[in-house]
Amino acid sequence: MRSTIFSIGFCIICGMSGFGSAGSVEQLPVDRFDEYISGTFPPHPWQMLGTVNAAVTLTLESSGESPFISNHVTGKGLVFTDKSTNDGDNQGAAYAFIPPPPGDLFLGFDMVISAAAKRDNGCILVCELTDDSGRGIVIRMDETGGVTAGANNKAIKRIAPLHPGVWHRVTVRFLSNGKAVVTVTNTLETRVHHPEIIELGDAGPYQRLRFYSDGGAARTGSWSLDNVLMAGKVDAPRDELLPMKKASVETLRRSPKKVIAYYYEIYTSKYTDEDPGLIYYSRTLFNPAASPADRKKAGTELLFRPMPRPQMAPGMSKDDVLLRAMEEEVRLAINAGIDGFLTDLFAFPESYPNPASINEFNRRSFALFDAAGRVDPGFKIIPAVYAGGKPPVSAASNADSNRAWASAYAQSPVVRKALTHPQAWRDDRGRTLFSCWGTERRSAAWWKDVCDDITGTGIANTFMAQVNGLSAERLAPYTNAASAMADWGIRTPIEYRWIERARPLTKTVVSPVVMQDVRTRECIYWEACGSDLLRRKWRTAIEKDADWTMISTWSDYTEQAQAPSTAIGFVPYDISTYYTYWFKTGTQPPIIHDTLYYFHRKHHTDVDPGRGIRWRLIKEGGSNSIDTRNEIELLAFLKEPGELGITIDAGTFRTNAPAGITSFKVPLPSGKQFTPVFSLRRRGATVISGRGRYTVLDAVEYPNYLYHAGMVTPEPLR
Repeated sequence: MRSTIFSIGFCIICGMSGFGSAGSVEQLPVDRFDEYISGTFPPHPWQMLGTVNAAVTLTLESSGESPFISNHVTGKGLVFTDKSTNDGDNQGAAYAFIPPPPGDLFLGFDMVISAAAKRDNGCILVCELTDDSGRGIVIRMDETGGVTAGANNKAIKRIAPLHPGVWHRVTVRFLSNGKAVVTVTNTLETRVHHPEIIELGDAGPYQRLRFYSDGGAARTGSWSLDNVLMAGKVDAPRDELLPMKKASVETLRRSPKKVIAYYYEIYTSKYTDEDPGLIYYSRTLFNPAASPADRKKAGTELLFRPMPRPQMAPGMSKDDVLLRAMEEEVRLAINAGIDGFLTDLFAFPESYPNPASINEFNRRSFALFDAAGRVDPGFKIIPAVYAGGKPPVSAASNADSNRAWASAYAQSPVVRKALTHPQAWRDDRGRTLFSCWGTERRSAAWWKDVCDDITGTGIANTFMAQVNGLSAERLAPYTNAASAMADWGIRTPIEYRWIERARPLTKTVVSPVVMQDVRTRECIYWEACGSDLLRRKWRTAIEKDADWTMISTWSDYTEQAQAPSTAIGFVPYDISTYYTYWFKTGTQPPIIHDTLYYFHRKHHTDVDPGRGIRWRLIKEGGSNSIDTRNEIELLAFLKEPGELGITIDAGTFRTNAPAGITSFKVPLPSGKQFTPVFSLRRRGATVISGRGRYTVLDAVEYPNYLYHAGMVTPEPLR
């Protein structure tokens, strides 16, 4: 029986002891401030430096919105105003994080300084990125000196002039050789000022970012800050951060059980040679002004995005940039024990209203095939080829247009290129496996004709059906067409007997793995109950002996994605790595590292949004359906028993947990703004304690029903 004790007070460990030396990018700042309420200071992990008063203020204001983003609806930035000749020096904001792993690193931000009444007495804005010894880069921005940068123990270089009242974008690309490339642009000029190389020596790993006023208390004026973004090496090894010792790739691949992930080519990582702070995701996330018409009520197209990547070095071709980005995605999947991606293609681009976009999606998917071959030929790709919403011109005029459509599909150059690619998934008989989402949109006979026609072109093939909740009666006809069957499953953690339904009908039953489903398109969500849905999907696949599992999805951010991302970090990625080991070997991995994860929304679902509408819960399961939950969850992987704690304000909920996996949940209170603290104690001593990275808000611009997640780490140095 679980005992819960409510007590007062908590302990936080400072420093990085116990976290390991691997580093991670999941805590790096990615913030445009537009989710928060005007007139406030941004919540944790931001921390105010100095104190404010009537003459010195530091708040989020719409006047601080960067024109590089141009969110004219909810846009805002951090605005510092100093009208005092006695206060204001060293006033600003800080952001601490666990150090990123070795490798390339990126920092970018937008800023503006007001024109000073006296040229030599205006505000000076300083940006510092430093390690735990205070070493790192210092960037100074003021009207007289312009933008200068250097290591804090090295000579300072002038990068560019600074125009008061004009927005500037400052970027730093940290290289692996101890140097950094600093560039400055502004809204008056289209060109990038000549990049300057700064010598940083042996500084790092970095873990503190600060923006503050400098130059003495006598200076007055204002500055604004927006669009702060850092990015690091996303595909760095995570072995030290996992609860178990990873099995080798060779061991996992020997298993007849396979794990595939659906790669949605529309939302790639956007790892490019462009400034990651100005790419599509950075400009549109939480930007109602840039949202499609069917997402206006949500205030954003997406609620989260792939983890930002550092800017690639310039000089590569467009195709090489894409290929390098896809290679990284393949490495990430391999590191998680995944056997291959399933990715969409379009047989007839010309049959869509936007053929140029469709051709671009095909280009991305074929780049994924090529990248797999370059990284690891053992990693395979399943082509999932759409047939289009209407028959191609060649088939439309045929008396039997449906049969002609199947024949045209089978002979499509896209289908042929995909099914003959060396990286296409082939079974033990050498047949290329292909698929299509929404298989039930066409009859089983249609798909059987397609398979026969593809065989007639000289390509041995086999088909995997992807269906959406078909009954056994509707599924049965596809037995003759499909050697494998996958269902996209339900989105709540209740029983769903897909494996039993499909087992008599196909050789390979593919069980879905889902974390949550939250859709801005219709302002709807399913209740995932924190980690429950993800863990239940994996346990179902293991206990009911599925042949394969499909992570659905890796990158469809319009519904749910499990690739390393903002808002969820690496949590579903790491948890699925653990369960993949279990699924493939048949043995639960021994836990050798205490590992804590947390899950919660960023606000209670009862909060009245300032804009938009309350979202609608989609219930599944009839009398077994689940209502909305407002809970904070601590998911513990423990190598031995311990006491778990969740602190809200000054009170702590505690429970004793055995060795193994324990989910500990407490109510998420309404009407409060707070940041939970999570802990593990043994024999009266704190083993792990850390503050979550997501403040629960009591006021929001638009609702956000996405479960946010993170790994509990010791509190970063401040």
